[in-house]
Amino acid sequence: MSQSDRLTTLYAGDEDVAVHAPGDFAVLTPAWQKVAQGADGVFAPGPSWTLTSAGTDFGAAGARPGHVVQLRKPSSVFKGTGELFAVSGAAGGSLTIRRIGMAPGQGAPPAPPSGLSGVEFVIATLDPQVEEACFELNRRFAIDPHAPGRTPSDLRDVRELRRACVLSVLIRRYAAESRGAEGDFAQKLRQAESELAETLARLEVRWGSSADRPTSSIFSTRIVR
Repeated sequence: MSQSDRLTTLYAGDEDVAVHAPGDFAVLTPAWQKVAQGADGVFAPGPSWTLTSAGTDFGAAGARPGHVVQLRKPSSVFKGTGELFAVSGAAGGSLTIRRIGMAPGQGAPPAPPSGLSGVEFVIATLDPQVEEACFELNRRFAIDPHAPGRTPSDLRDVRELRRACVLSVLIRRYAAESRGAEGDFAQKLRQAESELAETLARLEVRWGSSADRPTSSIFSTRIVR
């Protein structure tokens, strides 16, 4: 698929997947889908939410809001496999972050007040899987970026579509990482499949801002009132 064929409107992003499966996000994200990586990150003294790197141009690498960055070292600060943060902005060698699911500046800052250097970071993404899941949802509910009145911008609310997209991505990744019919990922795969079936069964795509506009559901490919 060429870049020009890809959807420009997506219903979910890496942060949404991380909210739903925080403990699995780093494992489910393929290592080859890496946006940026380094070990020279610095947080300036104070309640800083900006990570800087002399060796990484985050903006040029494609980091953007909705991506997730994993901070893995120093291990004295980022325990175990590290901590996940949402990207708020990226420009040059600066990456502004925030706590996942929280507004900018909310929660404990990522580094101590004295600042921190030698921060190891990695931004890997599920963008390709999200794009594919959104494409399938568009087909299922007759959402067409090129059809006036049926484009993603005509949707009144995308929250249910976001949930369906996240579950679809998790199903693909749990299936790819599962080893046999048993194990943790196999159980989570079955749970995600069950949740997606329930979500799709009750999902109605609502168009426009008016309550009397038509809706589309999984049970019909036509517009119903």
